[in-house]
Amino acid sequence: MIPRGDASIYTRSLYGCEASEVSDIVVLTPIDDIIQGLRERGEEVMELKGFFRGFHAHIGGRRFTLFKSLIGSPGAGDCLYYLRFTPCRHVIYTGLIGALQDWIEVGDLIIPTSAYRGEGASRYFVDEAYPAAADFQLLRRLSEILDELLKGEEIRVHYGAIYTTDSFASETDEFLERWRRRRLIGIEMETSAIYTIARLIGIKAAAIHLVSDNPITGKTLFHKLSEEDRRRMERGRGLLIEALARLIEGL
Repeated sequence: MIPRGDASIYTRSLYGCEASEVSDIVVLTPIDDIIQGLRERGEEVMELKGFFRGFHAHIGGRRFTLFKSLIGSPGAGDCLYYLRFTPCRHVIYTGLIGALQDWIEVGDLIIPTSAYRGEGASRYFVDEAYPAAADFQLLRRLSEILDELLKGEEIRVHYGAIYTTDSFASETDEFLERWRRRRLIGIEMETSAIYTIARLIGIKAAAIHLVSDNPITGKTLFHKLSEEDRRRMERGRGLLIEALARLIEGL
């Protein structure tokens, strides 16, 4: 539904606030641990109780808004779309991702420079030939932050194209191998919709993901992680939250 008249009619229900109250920096994520980590880092936290729950807060004097988007491109895309009627100009999306290359480890970070549009939500907004690409300025800022943050760390950051799907249940061995051979580095369920819709509505967007599994090496969502992988996941999550905080403060 395209808002007509007062945009706050929509944002009160969706976001739990007036349209004008949304910050120019918005973080979208479905991951509770990341939400809690940023809430703890924030000051002057104001909780929001819309359909997409979240909060306003400050980090280093810089105000931002966070919304818990739904898992999957339809929910994430709709959460993003209505930000066009607010002061939001920067969106940072973060979630979990499966690696598609055997040299990427659980706990590493992936920054998608672009995403193959294997999901269906973005096709309601524009034809399939439209590219899903991150904003270059946000990518550069994230890269600078991570270059500094990961010095001496075992956790690594990887940049490249990923695949966005609507169904992890349909990921056969043949499907995964086809995209691994084509040099995609990860697979998840939201980024291509975020990148496509953000560009269409004039919002700068970039994503940063925590590697939760690697089906290429047999570490799928259905396998129990080793103690070492759980330790790496915890460390990677902490570094991800720190990178987000530094990015917010510096924008």
